[in-house]
Amino acid sequence: MAGGYLTKRTKFLKDPLDVRTCDAPNAPSVAFLGVPWDGAVAGRPGARYAPAAIRSVLCSLPKRFDLEDLGDVDVVVGDAEETWRRIEETVKSLSRWRQLLIAGGDHSITAFAYRGLAEGRRVGYVVLDAHFDLRTTSEGLTSGITTRLIREHAGDAPITIIGVRPWANPQYMFDLAKKLDIEYYTTDDLEKLGIEEVVDRVSSRHKDVDNYLSIDLDVVDAPFQLPPHAGGSGPRVGARAGSRVGSRGPEPPARGGS
Repeated sequence: MAGGYLTKRTKFLKDPLDVRTCDAPNAPSVAFLGVPWDGAVAGRPGARYAPAAIRSVLCSLPKRFDLEDLGDVDVVVGDAEETWRRIEETVKSLSRWRQLLIAGGDHSITAFAYRGLAEGRRVGYVVLDAHFDLRTTSEGLTSGITTRLIREHAGDAPITIIGVRPWANPQYMFDLAKKLDIEYYTTDDLEKLGIEEVVDRVSSRHKDVDNYLSIDLDVVDAPFQLPPHAGGSGPRVGARAGSRVGSRGPEPPARGGS
C-alpha cells in the first residue's frame, strides 16, 4: 500500500538508533513556535524565511530533548498590528509550556511574545543584541522599539542587554537605558570581564524571576545579518553567552531568536 511509504521528513541515512530531534517525541519538554514575520525591518527583508530553515536544521540534529513542533503563527502580510496581536494571543495560550522556543522573524515579534508570556506575572528579559532597541519613531515601522515596549510592560522586572556595540547606537540610548534601569554590557565589557563574569552578574540580577531569553543575530559578526555589521562578538562567543545565560538560574519560560 502506497501510504505505508509516506514520511514527513525524509531520512537518507537509515540508522534506526540515530534518533533526531523531531522524531517521535515521548513527553515533550520544549515547544517550537515559528513567527515568519519581517514587516518591521528598516533594512533588508528575509528573516521571514528563518523559522522554516531553523526548523529544518533543528529536526536534523541528534535528539537531546523531546520537542513538539507547534507550527507557525499565521501572520498577515502588510498588517503589523494584527500580526503582533496574533503573536501575543498565541503565546499567551501556550503558557502551560515550561520552555518555549520561538524563532523569528524580525525582532519586533519579541515584544509581543513577551507580553503573552508575562500576562499576570513578573518575567525578566535578557537579550543578546548589538542595539538597545529603545527607539521612539515619528512614523513608520522598525524593530528597534522592542526593548522599550518590553520595559513599558515589564514594570520593575529586570532587563539586561548583552553585546551592545558602542559605535552602533546613538548616545541618547545609553542615557535612556540607565534612566529605565536597563543593565547593559558592551562588546568591550565582554572582552574585559569575560563571558563567565558577565553571566554570573546577569544571573544574580535575574535569579528571583523566570526569564525570557532573546537572541538577536546581529550580536555576532556574520554575513547574513540584516544589515551586516562588524565589531561584534564572534559566532562562538555569542553561542556560548546564550547557552550560559540560558542554563543559569530559573529555567527561562521562553527563548526567542530573530
